[in-house]
Amino acid sequence: MRRILLVLLLILVAFGVFGYAGARQQPKIVRYDVALADWPAGQPPLRIVQLSDLHGSWLDMPPDRISGIVAQVNALKPDVIVLTGDYIGGKVFDWPHIRLEDFTDRLGKLQARYGVYAVVGNHDTRYWTRWAFDRAGIHTLINQHADIGPVIIAGLDDATNVGNTAVALRTLVAQAQGDKPLLVLAHEPDYFPYGNAAVDLMISGHTHGGQIMLPIIGAKSLGPFLDSHLRGLFYESSRWLVVSSGLGTSIVPMRIGVRPEIVVITVGPKAP
Repeated sequence: MRRILLVLLLILVAFGVFGYAGARQQPKIVRYDVALADWPAGQPPLRIVQLSDLHGSWLDMPPDRISGIVAQVNALKPDVIVLTGDYIGGKVFDWPHIRLEDFTDRLGKLQARYGVYAVVGNHDTRYWTRWAFDRAGIHTLINQHADIGPVIIAGLDDATNVGNTAVALRTLVAQAQGDKPLLVLAHEPDYFPYGNAAVDLMISGHTHGGQIMLPIIGAKSLGPFLDSHLRGLFYESSRWLVVSSGLGTSIVPMRIGVRPEIVVITVGPKAP
């Protein structure tokens, strides 16, 4: 019996070490191309870089690692950078707690032609996040929109903060809709089914791509819609959806079968 317990303990330790190493991997660059029929004539494509679910933590996402990610992003020379929620915390055990401003000061060094835009996630406090991002020169969009270059970018409050996600999305679209393509930032992709043709592209995170994908078993179920939209580029009902696997971790500092990623989305005209 003692031998069996020892073997199980060794397996558990190996599993933890393997998962922690996966969480600390260098982020891979994932590239998607989105072609829009209503792209403004004569405008060049827009390069968007998305960072999601950083979950700043001394365990696996300390400030120095953020600085490395910032350097990696700046080397991509983006036109605009979007941050799609969950910036610190989210672990069962996470001590000492990281200060949000130490984290956002590093993100403040992100560089993009049209700036950096952020929405909040289910682990974020709206007003504290806005204060920290304002301090870092990052634009926080909470049910607000911004006209930048060839597009309009709108940002939704997190689904946990609104009573009705369908109404929240429709209200924001009505306010933001104009004569340019509309890009919507929403931490949780659950908003996507409630969109209409006015939403050209929704950019989301939240799922971590499953975070721990075990052979045969797969990842823990997040519900029918999220299970089928864990990560990647989707085109449904004449609308585009990008779901990022994110960079950090929640609950436990482990990733298995799901590498941290930086997403590059090139949005431009549809071929004639």
